[in-house]
Amino acid sequence: MDILSLELRKLGLKEKEVAVYLAGLALGMTTVQNISKQAKVTRPTTYEIISGLQKKGLFAETKQGKKRYFIAQSPEKILSILRLQKRELEEKEREFIRIIATLDAKYAPKERGGLQVFKGEEGLDVLEEQLLFTPSFIILVMSSEDSPAAKKYRSKIYEKIKKRMGKLNIQEKSAPELGGTLFLTRDKAIFVSAKKQEGYLIDNPLVVQTLKNLF
Repeated sequence: MDILSLELRKLGLKEKEVAVYLAGLALGMTTVQNISKQAKVTRPTTYEIISGLQKKGLFAETKQGKKRYFIAQSPEKILSILRLQKRELEEKEREFIRIIATLDAKYAPKERGGLQVFKGEEGLDVLEEQLLFTPSFIILVMSSEDSPAAKKYRSKIYEKIKKRMGKLNIQEKSAPELGGTLFLTRDKAIFVSAKKQEGYLIDNPLVVQTLKNLF
């Protein structure tokens, strides 16, 4: 299998779909029979594949008299597949977050564990994941870090959350005395120290609400 075929497979096309599409590109406007011979795929299967690829925008059909011809569309049409896959993935991520939030609200104990400490790069990565998968549309952020790098880092996190959630309301406040950045979601408080590779997670809605009241 050549490189082009492998790249098309990465887009979700099956081996025979790739063969039929490439045969169509090579032949131009032609019949199912000719595509079948070129692709070395049986005629009934070729017709089914073309029908499926038509739905993806990779084949068009035309008639001349009673005869049907098929035309493989420009490879640029493949972008439509990528866009569709991207939209489907984003929707699945949003639905996954909604499910997590529902299960958490229904089954998690009312009084959940107190303070958890995370150290080092791996620990901070875990904290970032906790923040990225928040089910909260509104996040209150207090930070003593006003450098361009720190602001850029927070902006990237916000963009990722918004991409997953579909919408996001960030309320940022400057807190020079804090010594780091505090993220307050609906039910979690996440603090990342400015000087140490260390962070803290409080998974307790009552404590979170108390912190919100303080700011």
